[in-house]
Amino acid sequence: MQCRDFLKLADSYLGNELLVETNHDVIKHLESCPDCRKELAARRELRARLRRGFESASELQMKEEFPARLTAELREAALRRRGLSSVQVIGIAASVLIVVSLGLIVSQRWRSRSDVALNESAAGDHRDCALNHRLDEAPIDLEEAGRKYDRAYINLVNAVTSEGRLPSGVELVGAHSCVFKGRRFGHVILKYRGQLVSVLVTDIEGQNGAGEITADAEVENFRLARFETSRHAVYVVSGLSEGENLSIAQALEPSLSRHIRDAERAT
Repeated sequence: MQCRDFLKLADSYLGNELLVETNHDVIKHLESCPDCRKELAARRELRARLRRGFESASELQMKEEFPARLTAELREAALRRRGLSSVQVIGIAASVLIVVSLGLIVSQRWRSRSDVALNESAAGDHRDCALNHRLDEAPIDLEEAGRKYDRAYINLVNAVTSEGRLPSGVELVGAHSCVFKGRRFGHVILKYRGQLVSVLVTDIEGQNGAGEITADAEVENFRLARFETSRHAVYVVSGLSEGENLSIAQALEPSLSRHIRDAERAT
């Protein structure tokens, strides 16, 4: 891949819109081209600023009481009169459509903020737990955490290491369950090319997860790759290159997703 090819695909790469094969070609090019890495970082920052600007725009804020008040008024109108004219029916339908549309916008904005917060928690746990060992709450054994808090933590180490799909040279350093700013993680620590790598599993109950691996997040100079099941998010966090970090996530996804889904079905 040449730089001109990358520039055509950069925005699609950031939006996770590329085919798997093309995505790999982009990552391979980025590993050998500092100019394109700078361009990608600039575009990523621009997208982040636009997203933050949209989320904080005062004119897009909806008063919390508006949906409940409008819903109550529509319900009262419907109960008051059994027979409604076509104009009234259209008016009520339009109002309901507005409420639903606004609800979707709010939901999307909430999910975006939630994702940012979750990314920051994963990076913070990697920094404070794996690298600096300065958590406020002492970690506990994974099996104990599995019995007390989340069955996905039981046999988590085996799910990470059992299938032999990790890149050659990856070593297991340790495993436990830890808490960062109120969020509990199952934490498996690996080492690859001199860098510590955190594999983090956390509950995202109610956030409607599940999706392909994403690797477009960078927090505090750490690379984050993420994939989800319906009720859990899995992070791979490290100071490796984007391609190296992503390759570990891709190697882990089949066995970890299967392990976590089995645990979800058992609860």
